[in-house]
Amino acid sequence: MMIALLMVFVFITLTDISLILGGIILPFTVYFLVKLKHESNYHFWLTFVSFLIPAVFLLSATVWLWYLLLYLLAVVLHRTLTQNMSQELTLFYVTAALALGTLGGLNIMQWTGAIRPLSDVYMNFRDWYMGQLDMYGEFAVSQMDTGLISQTLDQIFISLPAYITLISFALALYTVLMLRLILKPSLVKLWEYRSFKDWKFPRFILYLFLISFIVSFFTTEGTTFFSTMNNIIIVLEWVLYIHGLSFAYFFFREKRLHAALSVLLLIPLVILKPLTLLIGIFEMIFRLRTIIELKRK
Repeated sequence: MMIALLMVFVFITLTDISLILGGIILPFTVYFLVKLKHESNYHFWLTFVSFLIPAVFLLSATVWLWYLLLYLLAVVLHRTLTQNMSQELTLFYVTAALALGTLGGLNIMQWTGAIRPLSDVYMNFRDWYMGQLDMYGEFAVSQMDTGLISQTLDQIFISLPAYITLISFALALYTVLMLRLILKPSLVKLWEYRSFKDWKFPRFILYLFLISFIVSFFTTEGTTFFSTMNNIIIVLEWVLYIHGLSFAYFFFREKRLHAALSVLLLIPLVILKPLTLLIGIFEMIFRLRTIIELKRK
């Protein structure tokens, strides 16, 4: 318990210095919390309560949110381990917990006045940035480029929930992989592991993507519904992109290419996202993986 308390203190301290440092040390802190919860559920929640009240009065709002996400992540990971879930399903639950926890926490903090509305923060940043462009515009960009930059910044802000989800997935993947390395020597049974070539997503992802894509043509730009559909499309695009990468790696391995060569061949597909996205869509439509597996038999 004392080691877990120490790691939580280190996590809070480093996160207060930089959110990036908090993200780096996150898997190691989660490891001790998961281990503590495995040994004693009472002591796990005791550590949570021990830091909760001081955290409210002494920490900034963002660090306090990180603290809550830390324990939420530990609970979810412990649950996936005790339920013998697969690694892919664990990544889904951890990503959902991080994304929904972050979005929910930000909305609550804005509603309670703990932080300024993100729209106000964005507008101040955009006004400052566009002012800098106007000041040094003759050396940097034309009037047309300035308008394009302004629209791009607006689009990024509108798509913020989608990007938070993608960052949550990257953080979930990093945490799960690090925990796999740390927990390997322990007695805790790890998640069922599948090679990346065996990763595949259900077909309803494609249906949801196509429906969202079609509906987006009938929405008015600038409305809340348009923003929601745009965020859904961005997230689904990345799911199909990963599905395409997985199928490409599966195809290379089926052709008996060496693993190192297969990874090298994936590099252009990682860079050429539109092409990989199309591969993922075509695989889902024509079930190419299933056809190849049936021919193998």
